[in-house]
Amino acid sequence: MHDKVMYELTVFGGAGAAGVLMAFLYDLFRLKRRFIKTRPIVVHIEDVLYWVFAAIILFLSSYILNSGETRAYFFAGTVLGALTYLGLFSKPVIWLLTLLIKIILWPLQVIINFLRPVVKVLISKMNKTMGRARKRVALEQFRMRVKYMRLRNAFTKK
Repeated sequence: MHDKVMYELTVFGGAGAAGVLMAFLYDLFRLKRRFIKTRPIVVHIEDVLYWVFAAIILFLSSYILNSGETRAYFFAGTVLGALTYLGLFSKPVIWLLTLLIKIILWPLQVIINFLRPVVKVLISKMNKTMGRARKRVALEQFRMRVKYMRLRNAFTKK
């Protein structure tokens, strides 16, 4: 009897860990949305991906922990684990991951801010050069058209 209770408590704890993992995965999607603006259609696609991953996590945890048997306490453990994570750990984890990402991206942001004026000058010079080249090509096309018209008129007149 004691072993049966311990087995079910282990399954309940494992289901709670699966719920924590699913909630952490959702936090990763939320963190990605914090740094990268996404269109609503992409948000819907990400939500579908999240639910696919959540279903895989739930299926694998059920299969590994309980030989595929799903009981009410398994789902209760999953929900309880996810709610515990979201209530206690979600905000600190998001804050910490946001801070780490900002620290990692800070040198890249400094380099980009340093190179931005140089790139603007290069782009403006390239646009001026391309504008001159376009004008020259347009002038040559006009000259070729005039020459063609003169030649055609020379042969078609009687």
